[in-house]
Parts: sequence; C-alpha cells; structure tokens
Amino acid sequence: MNRKRWQDHLTMYRFGPLIATFLFAAPNSNNSERWINSLSTAKDISNEAADKVKAGRHREAAQLYEDAMLFGRKAALNLHEGGDDDGAALDWLDLIGLYRNSADVRLLLDDVEGARRDAWGACVFSQNEDIPSLECLANVCKAGGDDIGQMQALKRILELDERKDTGSISDIE
Repeated sequence: MNRKRWQDHLTMYRFGPLIATFLFAAPNSNNSERWINSLSTAKDISNEAADKVKAGRHREAAQLYEDAMLFGRKAALNLHEGGDDDGAALDWLDLIGLYRNSADVRLLLDDVEGARRDAWGACVFSQNEDIPSLECLANVCKAGGDDIGQMQALKRILELDERKDTGSISDIE
C-alpha cells in the first residue's frame, strides 16, 4: 500500500466513526451537547494540524485543517444561530483563523485553488472585516496570478484601515 493510501486509511481509522456520526446525525437537532462535542473535536484536530505545520508536515496539516473545518463549521454556526453562545463558539474555535491557516498551508503545497477556497471562506466568515483574512486572500490571488483579486483585497484592507484610523463610530458599526 503506498504512503498516501496508508495515510488516508489512517485518517479514516482515526476519524471515520466521528465523521460518520457527524454526517448522518439528525440535521435539525437542537442538541447543544452534540455541537459542543463537535467543537471540541474540531479544536483538537486544529491543534494537531498546527503541530504538523511546526514539524514541516504540511500535507498532513492540510488534511487535518480540512477535518477541523468539517467538524467545527457546522457546530459553531448551529450554536451561534441557536443563540446558545452569543458567538463564543465561533471565537473559541477561531473558525476564521482555521480557514486562514489552511489557506497558508495549501499555498506551501502549491495548491492555489484550495488556498483560494479557504482564504475566501475566511473572508466570508469575517464578512470582509478581518484584515489578516484579506491579506491572506491577497497573497493567494498573487500566487495564482489574479491581479484583480489581489487589488480588490488590498483595496478593502485600505478601506478598513482608513475607517479604523478615522475612528468614526458610525463607520465601524
């Protein structure tokens, strides 16, 4: 069995039951405990991915970030939309940072399309209000030769920076 297939089997062995539970559980369940468990799993996987990045094992980290996003995104959004956490789940998981980190790792692997998808996700979840996410998107666009996308991201960064400098409350809200 080649190394890639072995890693895929190992990932499925480790996370297969959790993924099956997550995917096939009742979609409209208001079970906060289930979502909190999914968040905890996502946080653990995210921490493991960060360790893999530090060890230079970028391909494994990219897969782990993807797994963490799978577990965390739905749980954090369900808790947030259900009013159970006032945004605490999104902050605790740092879903936006998770997408940014994944985009950065994918760039290291020359996976520009995957990086673009994840950088875009960070911008969407931040509602284009997070400068590091926009910087990440600009870097991805640059790597992919998308000059227009890069300029749009940089323009938005300047708008946010200008708004922050003016200190206008009406602009910030």
